[in-house]
Amino acid sequence: MRKRHFIVLFALVLSGLQAQINNQDFNEEEDQKDWSYSFTPYALLASQSTRVGGEQFSQSFGELSSLTNAGFQFFASVRYKRFGLSIDGTFANLGTVAAEGPIDLEIEIEQKIYDLEASYAVYSTFETEENRVIDGWSLYFLGGAKYWRNGVIIDYSFSIDDAPIFEDTIEQPQDWWDMMLGVKTTISLSERVLLSSWIKFGGFGIGNSSKITHDFVYLNAFRVSKLITINAGFRNFRYRRVDGEGDAELETRVNVLGPFLGLSFIFN
Repeated sequence: MRKRHFIVLFALVLSGLQAQINNQDFNEEEDQKDWSYSFTPYALLASQSTRVGGEQFSQSFGELSSLTNAGFQFFASVRYKRFGLSIDGTFANLGTVAAEGPIDLEIEIEQKIYDLEASYAVYSTFETEENRVIDGWSLYFLGGAKYWRNGVIIDYSFSIDDAPIFEDTIEQPQDWWDMMLGVKTTISLSERVLLSSWIKFGGFGIGNSSKITHDFVYLNAFRVSKLITINAGFRNFRYRRVDGEGDAELETRVNVLGPFLGLSFIFN
């Protein structure tokens, strides 16, 4: 039963905090250099639904954000010609305090998520002719891995008439890797507007990984200057995990969706 509660808690707080934002080239001729770099702080305004065994849970963005004491999300990338490397990171400290009768319960979760990705542009074209609806588009193959690391600390105490009878602390860490494979496409509408979408699948039940996971993103990028790009879009993320064996086996299904906002700083 205690393990079930931990997995429910993981599902509720892990899922609302991870997203990818990717800066793309806008294909201006003067920007076509071999190397480029970007750094993007961002926020995912997600809601989620979770099914653990036979129990169903749903939380809005407001309910998820109320659990967060501190957090930071970022995306950093480097590109050399057609090759790219990136890392998508989430650092969060989440907690809640609950009191029920004589029992006081305090839960704290320290979370780290790293999404490591390599990309290769298998096709890319750009045209500068006038009166074109689309200036250019490109297609990428994606490969990498997502790492989840979470530490849960539960402090509880039992008191009668404000006099403590006993207290204890439970620590429950959990971590796993998911291999990820996918494709991405970008469409350049002008020198300042770019559309992109990508989908990745992973897990595949390898070792302790998820049985299956997918990550879909639709992105609108608006270039403010050569240094700054505003990103806005939508993301849907799902995964299915199975923990334990036999009578102790527990299946978890998580579905996360919502808009995101980010600000990219570009150097090339």
